[in-house]
Amino acid sequence: MTTSTATGKVYLNTVDQWLDSIPASDSEDFKEFAEMTPSIIEIWVYSGVVGYEGTFNDLSRWVKMKYKKLDRRGILNSEISALHADIQELRMAITSGEIKGDNGAARLAALEKELRSHIEVSERINKSTDKRGLVLAGADRVMREITGIFKDDPQFAEPIENAINAVWAKVYAEVSNG
Repeated sequence: MTTSTATGKVYLNTVDQWLDSIPASDSEDFKEFAEMTPSIIEIWVYSGVVGYEGTFNDLSRWVKMKYKKLDRRGILNSEISALHADIQELRMAITSGEIKGDNGAARLAALEKELRSHIEVSERINKSTDKRGLVLAGADRVMREITGIFKDDPQFAEPIENAINAVWAKVYAEVSNG
């Protein structure tokens, strides 16, 4: 999607247009957050706090285009699969007599221990990511509802925005450290 503004500036996506419409400090903070945060869900929630009203898909495409994210889950899952295959091959080698039983048993025990460790890390990442996503999504929903309730009352607009930013920072710090 390409859009042009009255000033003649051309935007390739709604996220860039939105980033140009907010204060430069907020725009820079958001870009830094998007670069450093591996989770698109957390980026989406933070964008809502800063006032992004576009779609999740537009934001997701923008993040993928601008910032290369390391797929930790994918890497870990491929390592788990490779370890599992190595264990199966080692078992077959022990059974066929290619590797002596005592040497094979020690290597098998080490590989199985490593596999269990990888599985444990994978489960920990999944639980942590799920918890953070749920907490941040809930916080985002509450903040959007409060903003919606007071949107027509300019007397409360700035204090509500300041409170939302403070709460967002506190909640994000708590779920990031715990």
